[in-house]
Amino acid sequence: MSRRQFIRKSGAGAAALGLGLPLYNSCAKSPAGRTLKEIGLQVFTIRTELEKDWKAALQKVAQIGYDNLEIGGPLGGLSTQAFRDFLLDIGLNPLSGGASMAEFLKSTDNVIRETAAMGKKILVCFWPWADSPENKTLEDFKRLGDTLNRIGKKAKEAGLLFCYHNHDLEFRITEGKIPYDVILEGTDPSLVSMEIDLYWIEKGGQKPIPYFEKHPGRFPVWHVKDMDHTQEKSFACVGQGVLDFPALFAKADLAGLKHVFVEQDQPASPMECIQTSFDYLKKLRY
Repeated sequence: MSRRQFIRKSGAGAAALGLGLPLYNSCAKSPAGRTLKEIGLQVFTIRTELEKDWKAALQKVAQIGYDNLEIGGPLGGLSTQAFRDFLLDIGLNPLSGGASMAEFLKSTDNVIRETAAMGKKILVCFWPWADSPENKTLEDFKRLGDTLNRIGKKAKEAGLLFCYHNHDLEFRITEGKIPYDVILEGTDPSLVSMEIDLYWIEKGGQKPIPYFEKHPGRFPVWHVKDMDHTQEKSFACVGQGVLDFPALFAKADLAGLKHVFVEQDQPASPMECIQTSFDYLKKLRY
């Protein structure tokens, strides 16, 4: 199942516990340095386990120690309220979720309404195109920025933090510019924040820290995912690849970091990978 198929199948999933509620800070200080207070999981990582036995899979996520989930709609045929109650009962907070642009264009209001009942605080545009991503022009990315602003305005009015999630395509040079720069410059920081995917920006040939420096505070949500040591630069469980997470997290305040979500797109053993990733982040000092 592709990521876009998973987003569609699992529901629009995203957004609000209430108007004006502050986001929890995921960082805490300790004598040995700053640590992550909360660690979240993007459930796309364990999609195969969810298909086998979603209850057991989510109970295992809670047992590992994850606090927050980035997740779509209810599973197992449960009502939204029943599914939310199940998650909270086992100690998992459905904090974030989202939709593809096709779903937003169909009805942003429905995305917000359907997901507000889940008690989420963060709404994410996971995929920016309702058509093919190929052969996009800078004008297409400028129009994307306008669309994101419109969605972000509605999300803000509903009490949600609206974020845009990148892949590598936004870093392919287009007409002499990096499209991600066009998106950042064309969106209102008060309406559109960034859920930066640390793997995909590296895969696209750029580095996160210069973006943190140029656009401080725009990156409150991170997808923490690692890159392997091969020439293909494929996915790795967090802490088992080449990304310098201590250096990245040292810029957490500059970035405006509030929440992290572990993700691995193609784990050989999903539950083992999320355990390894959690253990690494729990021990991380920065």
